[in-house]
Amino acid sequence: MVLLAALATGACGAGSGSDATGDVSESASSAAASSAEPSPTVSAAPTAADGTDYAACDDGSCEVAVSGAVEFGYDDFTLMVTITADGIETYTANSDNSSSGASNMSGSGMSEAYCIAYLTASSNSMSCYPDSGEDDVPDPESEPGVLVLEMIDFAEGTAIIRLTMG
Repeated sequence: MVLLAALATGACGAGSGSDATGDVSESASSAAASSAEPSPTVSAAPTAADGTDYAACDDGSCEVAVSGAVEFGYDDFTLMVTITADGIETYTANSDNSSSGASNMSGSGMSEAYCIAYLTASSNSMSCYPDSGEDDVPDPESEPGVLVLEMIDFAEGTAIIRLTMG
């Protein structure tokens, strides 16, 4: 009988970590949380001036975040930008698809690269500069009717691109 009373007192005592309803108290749960290993740090996804407002690109000038595939329409051609796990692909075509162009840049160093493409309905010319930021390469220059695409940041399958129509 005394043994049973001692067990009952130990199970309900103030130092047990339980309240009257049997739930674990905050101090016990916070102690368990503080002894857990810290979670790995996740780098933030890149951000763009226009976010994902692709309509901002209708006038030929924007900075947007792209994940997956996005289509942009212009007077002379349509641009399809596809972001893969390790790169960027572009495809352009005129309205009747009789003229098109494509480019693709990918690899493990894309997160440290700055890429620039000159795009028309029938031509895609893309160059990437590994380990470079946009301040480390010549300013892009475009001719009328040529769309300049700059990939200014790339992380976790999201690219920040700047589009400027010449």
